[in-house]
Amino acid sequence: MVVLPIGFVFAFIGRQLGRVLTLAFNWATIVLFGRVPRSRELYLSGMAGAAVAWPIVIAGIAFPSFATFLLGLVTVPEWLHPWVRLGMLVLAVILPLIAGFLSSRLPDEGARPRGRDLVGAIARGYPNSLALFVVIVWMMFVAPLGRIRALIKRWESVHVPIAVKPGGYDVVLNDLAGALSRAGIAVRRRRASWAYELPGKVLALLGGDAVRALVPQRLWRLVGDGFEMTLHPTDLSLLGRSRILSHARAAIVRELTFTEAYQTWSKEAQIIEDRITNAARGADDLDAIGAVLKTADLDFEEWEILYRLLLQVRLRLSPTETDSLTAAEDGISPLRERAAAAVRVLAGQRNGHGGRSAGGAG
Repeated sequence: MVVLPIGFVFAFIGRQLGRVLTLAFNWATIVLFGRVPRSRELYLSGMAGAAVAWPIVIAGIAFPSFATFLLGLVTVPEWLHPWVRLGMLVLAVILPLIAGFLSSRLPDEGARPRGRDLVGAIARGYPNSLALFVVIVWMMFVAPLGRIRALIKRWESVHVPIAVKPGGYDVVLNDLAGALSRAGIAVRRRRASWAYELPGKVLALLGGDAVRALVPQRLWRLVGDGFEMTLHPTDLSLLGRSRILSHARAAIVRELTFTEAYQTWSKEAQIIEDRITNAARGADDLDAIGAVLKTADLDFEEWEILYRLLLQVRLRLSPTETDSLTAAEDGISPLRERAAAAVRVLAGQRNGHGGRSAGGAG
């Protein structure tokens, strides 16, 4: 029996869950607070830390050693339990208020709440912390479920991290169903399990009417012969036999460029992604977007995603068959040059390579 080093196991889990959890938290913050610039990432980290620690701290009031072990990998002697309980009680009151204060710093300077609005924003730290905790922790369980089901069925499992835009769930689902149909994969719609719907329902319950309007009421699966896809607001879970899954992934990756979902997670990257989507509809200029992308201050992973999206749109819209980012770099492609030469030959002109047409030989 082969025993894997614990570090390898944690590294594998981290690779599987990293982007899914990032986008899960990103989606939750978009629904609750709107899109957040990278300059506010420290605030988001603090909110996430407070949200995850808060239930542990509450449990620590009754079970001090349990909380200290989870938070600091230490246990405390019995005689310290009263003091630990007191500390946990204080933290249980303070942590959501810290999260609420940090959320008030997320908007731009002129839009930040003040006075009574600031007090209200801080007080909302309690329901918001609970909502964020459920989304983050639940996705840690939901994301690996596909892999477990795949092992049982002897299928392959793939997760494609996305962030469905508020109000865009049905559009994305229909676009993906159409993409699969065009790839020759017949699917039918089925409602997803309640376990997959829980994070959205918690956000809707705790976030109020404004949030409830942005959260999908139901989650759906697209099921076919040897294939199954579940669309979450923050994750696209694919299960299927190897060959079908390969065709499905190719079709879906092409479709995600032109639907109501983000593949990036920072506000700066999502602004560029919105522009690429607009360019696909003829409402923006690809060359200008390419110039912005060249100088954008982004993580390499986000830059790589945006570069791929830009090339997909360029290949769909441009006859030049080039992946250059600016018009100045575009030359005449070999295909266009051959086509132009053929037209000149048919017109009785030189073919561009020093020869003469049939009518002018001699």
